[in-house]
Amino acid sequence: MRVYFNSRDEFYKNPFGAVKTNTEITLRLRVSEHIKGLKCYVAMWKDDEKLPEIEMEKECEDNGDDIYIAKFNAPKDSALIWYHFVLQSFDEKYFYSNNELQSGGEGMLVDNSPISFQQTVYKEDKTPNWFKEGIVYQIFPDRFNRGEDYEKRKEDTLKRIEGKNHGKVFVDDWYKIPVYDRDENGGVYTFEFYGGTLKGIEEKLSYLKSLGVTCIYLNPIFEARSNHRYDVGDYMKIDSFLGDEKSFKSLVNEAKKLGIGIILDGVFSHQGADSVYFNKFSNYDSVGAYNSKESPYYTWYNFTKYPDEYECWWGISDLPEVKEMEQSYLDFICKGFNSVIKHWMKQGIAGFRLDVADELPDEFIVEIRKAMDKANKDNILIGEVWEDATNKVSYDKHRKYFMNQSLKSVMNYPFMNNVISFMKGYISAYELSEYFYKQMENYPKEYFYSNLNLVDGHDRVRIITQLSDSRDVDEVKEEDKIHHGIERDKYLLAVSRLKVLSVIQYTVPGTPLLYYGDEVGVYGYNDPYNRKTYPWGNEDKELLAHYQVLGKMRNDNTEVFGEGDFKPVYSGNHTFAFERNYKGRKVIVIVNRGIFHEEGEHVEIDVNGSKAVDLLGGEEISINDNKLIVDIPSLGYKVLDIK
Repeated sequence: MRVYFNSRDEFYKNPFGAVKTNTEITLRLRVSEHIKGLKCYVAMWKDDEKLPEIEMEKECEDNGDDIYIAKFNAPKDSALIWYHFVLQSFDEKYFYSNNELQSGGEGMLVDNSPISFQQTVYKEDKTPNWFKEGIVYQIFPDRFNRGEDYEKRKEDTLKRIEGKNHGKVFVDDWYKIPVYDRDENGGVYTFEFYGGTLKGIEEKLSYLKSLGVTCIYLNPIFEARSNHRYDVGDYMKIDSFLGDEKSFKSLVNEAKKLGIGIILDGVFSHQGADSVYFNKFSNYDSVGAYNSKESPYYTWYNFTKYPDEYECWWGISDLPEVKEMEQSYLDFICKGFNSVIKHWMKQGIAGFRLDVADELPDEFIVEIRKAMDKANKDNILIGEVWEDATNKVSYDKHRKYFMNQSLKSVMNYPFMNNVISFMKGYISAYELSEYFYKQMENYPKEYFYSNLNLVDGHDRVRIITQLSDSRDVDEVKEEDKIHHGIERDKYLLAVSRLKVLSVIQYTVPGTPLLYYGDEVGVYGYNDPYNRKTYPWGNEDKELLAHYQVLGKMRNDNTEVFGEGDFKPVYSGNHTFAFERNYKGRKVIVIVNRGIFHEEGEHVEIDVNGSKAVDLLGGEEISINDNKLIVDIPSLGYKVLDIK
């Protein structure tokens, strides 16, 4: 028996991809031989609930094949629907299943253990165009730039921590490689501060504008014990080493004049043991939860044996976890008159990025979204989610990030994993195209186009190191990481690969994220070596120029790259090509990840037009008989505007 279904073909599944609630869905199945007594069914689950099977009707015959059809309405509430097909004759039973990549599209006929297709059902929502069309620049504030106020900020900080158990070490040498001082249990007991300030960021706004940046994502800036500040000490205060509320407002306002928004890091699943709220080290004048059960903050935490045993983030005692849905905490963060969210939204920020979003209750995220939308509907709320956010399961619960109007974007780690794997030869161009098809099918379109497409960050190995064919992290001793350098030939290979990868990143649906320093060749293993200072005066100027050209290209063509339809059109041995189409305007992007001369490829793509103009280099290519013919050398790329 030959059976066929293709979830990407609207004859077999209509509509394509995710659907809004109450939408009618049509499924067709093609059976290539007449089987007496054959019955076909659609087996379905709503989330984890088994639904009654739907018997398919024989609709017609087509070229000797039997076409079976079933129609049903999507639920009235957001949900995940899982489905496959059951074919039952008098004496045999088969299943038509998703493929082994679970990527949708063409499936396979199996006699047991079928893999279901995914159908996302969502409530209609809107994500801001300015974000979809923009470029985000991520800054680890302590390491970007010392402003003219550096000495004053250092003096203010020394006064604030005088006589306190603080664990801070101040580094004079801006170019010193960061390290951690660890105790016998592996815990960090001192933190190095290099003295980057908010004023320092403001002083470099014109530089960021030259990269085409439209939004700055700041790692935490609130008062804290550590240099990374994910151990929040006071949500209502800027850390004194960075600045104060006045300097923050100045940064927001000056950035806004250049069309650049500011996104803050919201760390709401845990706080610092050294905080106004917990106050374990008595560094604050407040009565913290650690100090007394009568503390106004006591109900925020789960103590198992008061006061020294409590639930903490990943077992780290410096990071006590909070009960997000405890009413007073909920009021403090987002529901109260002067909540944390409302206070900072009033300062004119563009949005928040939620740290460890999969550890926050869905209901909590929804309340944050409500508070943000009330202040400014055109905001962005980004979640840190490391997997496919449409089917993410966390703590045995399916998360509805994009189904109940909560998050507007997620950090797209699957994108990062797939494009790096493609560039390093671990997956084929075909497998990369399958990844994109899977995201197109699973994600509602608004969210697919709002994914934050990163390639590294403050908790990942620097992209230059990843692409240099240096040893994997697990194979490198700590002392080698500290003094790690890259041989010249490996560095040049990494830069060439990064140029190809960045072309993909800046032209596929979603918003590219550039981690500070990547654009000038900063390398390093994971934390703390990926948090080196920006090398002012020692930049790779040639790589920087590439990113400036890339940023200008994206800024000059926001509609086609921010909103245009996306379709893979070519998968070769080393070459991948896709089309962006906005209201008839077509741009074809072609990249070759091969590293040897003989890995250049001859590419032919059917297209309507008379010529193609490379948006990056200006080269013109004639199109004859509606066929685009291009020779792409190894580590080459073209972004071709079809005329």
